[in-house]
Amino acid sequence: MELGETALIIALILTIYAIVAHILGIWKKKNELFDSARISIIGIAVLLTIASIWLFNLFITRNFQYEYIALYSSLDLPMAYTISAFWAGADGSLLLWAWLISIYIAVIAVRGKSYDNLIKHAMPVILITLAYLLFMLLTVSRPFRMLDFIPADGNGLNPLLQDPGMFFHPPTLFWGYAGVIIPFALMIAGIYLSDNTWTYRARRWALWAWLGLALGNMFGSYWAYTVLNWGGFWGWDPVENASFLPWLTLTAFYHSTMIQERKEGMKFWNILLILFTWELTVYGTLLTRSGIIASVHTFGQSITAPYYINYMIVVAAATLILVAWKYNSIRSKKIFESFVSREASFLYNNWIFMASTASVLWGTTYPLLSEAFRGYKVMVGPTFYNQINVPLGIALLFLMGICPLIAWRKASVSHLERNFTKPLAAAVIIMAVTFVLGIRDFYAQIAVFGSVLVISTHLVDISRIVKKQKKIDDRGALKNFSRAFWNNRRTFGGYMCHIAILMIIVSAAGAVVYERAETFNARVGSTVSLGEYDFKLTKIDQYIKDNREVTAGLFDVYKNGEKVLTNANARMYYYEKQDSMNVKPMAYTVGMDDLYFSAQAFAGDSATVKIKVMPMMFLMWIGGFYVLILGILVCVSTTVPIRNRLSDDININLNNKMENL
Repeated sequence: MELGETALIIALILTIYAIVAHILGIWKKKNELFDSARISIIGIAVLLTIASIWLFNLFITRNFQYEYIALYSSLDLPMAYTISAFWAGADGSLLLWAWLISIYIAVIAVRGKSYDNLIKHAMPVILITLAYLLFMLLTVSRPFRMLDFIPADGNGLNPLLQDPGMFFHPPTLFWGYAGVIIPFALMIAGIYLSDNTWTYRARRWALWAWLGLALGNMFGSYWAYTVLNWGGFWGWDPVENASFLPWLTLTAFYHSTMIQERKEGMKFWNILLILFTWELTVYGTLLTRSGIIASVHTFGQSITAPYYINYMIVVAAATLILVAWKYNSIRSKKIFESFVSREASFLYNNWIFMASTASVLWGTTYPLLSEAFRGYKVMVGPTFYNQINVPLGIALLFLMGICPLIAWRKASVSHLERNFTKPLAAAVIIMAVTFVLGIRDFYAQIAVFGSVLVISTHLVDISRIVKKQKKIDDRGALKNFSRAFWNNRRTFGGYMCHIAILMIIVSAAGAVVYERAETFNARVGSTVSLGEYDFKLTKIDQYIKDNREVTAGLFDVYKNGEKVLTNANARMYYYEKQDSMNVKPMAYTVGMDDLYFSAQAFAGDSATVKIKVMPMMFLMWIGGFYVLILGILVCVSTTVPIRNRLSDDININLNNKMENL
């Protein structure tokens, strides 16, 4: 029997056994059954690792007798993209998803001390989902299906997927997708057990999943920026949106759990947020891998759509039935005493994220609905999304600036004056200075004001934390800061994530508002100008690289008469196997600007090239890839103990009274 499929069959058998062992263990209260189930879970991870390595091996050896290999690989495909073709289609990406879930639960199984009653009740939820995915891998989405003949060559990989982004974008997204099942299962177990502490356990897993989704979206954004010819970093494409939706709801969940932890509020809301996140995760996979919607980002056609839809219906129905059954145990305390308080700011935060989620979900789903009811698809353009989400983004920016300094329960007038006068003054002064320097656009001015407000309030709060540390044990400025940082890692890590998001917002505003673009027709030796830059076409080069023919226009770039770039490229690739000509945009960072080259046509010694000057783009990649990752790692490095609500309320009350004196 075929090795990969055999491993999947045994993994399914072990998964079913682990489900039964957990249920019997819960019923009969026998730890031996849980120990046996944990061994089975580790075995499942080993078997899915074997199946995945075997699929990699089939791609590397180009075994075209396997249908999946023949569909997504070919003899001329470079080895790097041959390996990444693993997740190019629905079958391989489903295996990747199941494999990553098995690794998550194997980590839980190995950590015996954390295998408590909540995990014991959560694990069957995860295992049932995993069993369903394995069933699909053995029936309708078979990566190890063999042909009754051996093709001489395969179809090859879509040229748009032959890019380094293919290594990072799908795997990080599925890392996030796989991680979301853990908070969802903990939530189900928490409801069943009437254990409201599930949010404490879910937060760290939610952070890991959130990081995967965030990086997946960032890698997708950079991929679009450097591969697609429209020259942007986000186009509100339906499949882009599909991965953005669970990120929005998971972000809202992470913030609202703070209210449940401190005040036993928003319990039902947190349950809904995790349910939405998991449902949107499955929905994102449905859109991306089933081929039910047209997009440059879809990686394959499949017949799996009904299976995902049925799963989503069953999960939603089962969760809501469980919530109705246990509703008395999940009712929240009354927590909102004022519309001007930190509790209220978290509520406003959630409203913003959910409004954005609703708009993006509607715009993404509308083409499917229009096709179902009208017989043809009506696509929703970027204008719709921007009209709704730009104001929401501005509101979120201001909320990030307000939340760190606003009081719990109720903020007095004196409290607001004392905490916000200086940050607001700084924001107004910097906004006025930038206006004098030439930044006159309304949205750019709003971005400047909001950015300064966010940075100012975060710095004020950090200085307060450091001063408290100094009062406890003064060891000098550097040691005081380092100890304050270590003792408040979740706060500092969260602020780093805020700064990362701020950098993304500022770069997007700068690039969109102050982008300069023009399409030139230039001959070798001629110079064209755009803003402060002069572009001299020095050569048109043609050569063969791997499986494509490359035509490249080479430019020397001058700024104010001084050369700043040599041999900047504008390229076009021709893939003979697919008979496809593709533009390969190239971006180069010069100072505060990105110079973006997109070849449109080549003829003899002339080239038609679209050139863009996009300011501040580097902030997007630094914030999204470096600051964000560092912030999350800082957050997950700390363990938050289960709070005592009564003592917490007393401390909050005392702090607010002290601040209002």
